[in-house]
Amino acid sequence: MNRALIILFTVCLLSCSSSKVNTNESVTKTRFKGVEMAKTTKAINSDTVTFNELRFHNIDSASDTMKMMFLEYGAWYSGSDGLHQENMTRKAWGNIKLFETDERFTIIADGTESINGYYAFLTVFDSKGNDCFDENHPSKNKLITFFNERMIENRKKDVNYWKLR
Repeated sequence: MNRALIILFTVCLLSCSSSKVNTNESVTKTRFKGVEMAKTTKAINSDTVTFNELRFHNIDSASDTMKMMFLEYGAWYSGSDGLHQENMTRKAWGNIKLFETDERFTIIADGTESINGYYAFLTVFDSKGNDCFDENHPSKNKLITFFNERMIENRKKDVNYWKLR
């Protein structure tokens, strides 16, 4: 049942166009410079969805989280219009093992380069469909540290940008 919920939520995030009715967000800082957590609520057609985004502001491109994920885990399994910017293509990776445990994650990478913001972000779900950046998730801080380190390590690496589109 939980797996079905994460698949439904991921499909909703990946398939809905950027013609959302409403967006509300609450932003908090992390202990890393240029990295923040945003709790975002989107009204998508008649549904309201709330999730957390790990946002990176010290970037070269809004696709930097996609670049990092591609370099670390290879090709994505799904892509669609960006959540905050329609001409960005967000990417999703599923069944990804990040740590030395058996836990697997679904990771959505996206970003925006607009008058309203300039950042790349990640949304992460565990194998039970739980939002890993939720305040009470046991892996939240470990994931923030992990992805911040990966972003720093991969920042100056080259990748064929066209593979990310």
